[in-house]
Amino acid sequence: MSKICFGMVTLTLFVFLSACNSTHNSNSTSADSTAAPMGQNELPVSHVKNGPPAVPAGAKVFFVNLKDGQTVSSPVEVKMGVSGMSVDSAGVVKAGSGHHHILIDAGDSVVVGTVIPADAHHLHFGNAQTEARLNLPPGKHRLTLQFADGIHRSYGRQMAASVTVNVK
Repeated sequence: MSKICFGMVTLTLFVFLSACNSTHNSNSTSADSTAAPMGQNELPVSHVKNGPPAVPAGAKVFFVNLKDGQTVSSPVEVKMGVSGMSVDSAGVVKAGSGHHHILIDAGDSVVVGTVIPADAHHLHFGNAQTEARLNLPPGKHRLTLQFADGIHRSYGRQMAASVTVNVK
């Protein structure tokens, strides 16, 4: 019985990781090749249950080059910053580290411990990237920088920052 359950968990994990590793295209929003697909070098599902490591006191994320209400042109250059933690590639959970995600018109944070989805509104930068170019259609867009651990579990509101930009 336990071999069957382990096999089902392994199969489910494989299907999940395969789906997360696929690329996506969207007519209205896209990122260039700097966004890393989720799913590479992930830890087994059993490690997801415990939640992310604690956030060091004073740690925060921020947009280096964007201000709330700023008017920008597409593609939008985004420079991502973090203080009090290090930026590392996805795949290994280490205390005091993680990687960036950008939420596009998808709220001001992801609940702490929740694995951030990989879709047109949730971009993963699991190769420790700190810069991106976003192709956004004209209009107002809410961008949220969300930091997460090595297996994409959100550090929550404490490690999130949002701005609204006007794309001309």
